[in-house]
Amino acid sequence: MMITIGRVGYIELKVPRDSYWSFFNSPYPGHKEGTAVDVYYTDHALFPLEEGKVIEVRRLPIKGDYLIVIKSGKLCLKVLHVAPSVSEGETIVLGDPIGIPIRSNFFCPWTDNHAHYEIRNCGDPYRARGGIQITPIVLRAVKATNTGEFEVVERTDNYCLARPLKPKEKQLTPVISKGFPIEGGIPHYGYFGAFGNVKELDIFGIRLTREALLKNGVSVFNVRDLVLPIKGVGIYCNYKFVKLLGRFEEGAVIRICGAGTGI
Repeated sequence: MMITIGRVGYIELKVPRDSYWSFFNSPYPGHKEGTAVDVYYTDHALFPLEEGKVIEVRRLPIKGDYLIVIKSGKLCLKVLHVAPSVSEGETIVLGDPIGIPIRSNFFCPWTDNHAHYEIRNCGDPYRARGGIQITPIVLRAVKATNTGEFEVVERTDNYCLARPLKPKEKQLTPVISKGFPIEGGIPHYGYFGAFGNVKELDIFGIRLTREALLKNGVSVFNVRDLVLPIKGVGIYCNYKFVKLLGRFEEGAVIRICGAGTGI
């Protein structure tokens, strides 16, 4: 089943219900500007729009990556981090496989394979900036907490997965503050997004003031001065776990507390 996760005008971006995604959990410029979304699939990357025609497939040897550009109506979809299974000139429809997400040299060690999507003007498909802002759809998807308390359920070489303890409600992400779901890499990417017009909130015990309000209704908070006892916490949409960038034993119960101004 495909669900709508964002809109650009009349265009809807749709992904499988069992995938998860991120608008802000990345250092890539388009994410902080609200023009990109990363989708984490269980297998193949799928075309997220109703219909399109592949107009360019290019290998990027410097970063060991690929670029796919697909025209849909008057706009284009830019795709990164996917080894293509489509060819130039091919017409595709919603849910068609377009390739396999790969490990790009753009990635940090803790980053899992995913497809990067941007909606762009077809005359400007390549740049890191200049995409069209995506309006996220706020779904009530996973159990969420506002306490910063988690139980570690899995340990890998580069991070631990943890589930929130004492969940308050279902929200788009597993971490909320003042009822708003938040998403991003805190503080390792220096910012995160709160879904709504939020002037201030508390995250891991620190009061933060909004840095800016994106036109798509998402508030961006600067956390470059926020200090946590671990490198960071990764929070995603429609994902019931958080990613802890630290070393913990499976079954450990921890509470994340921050320090600093968070201005």
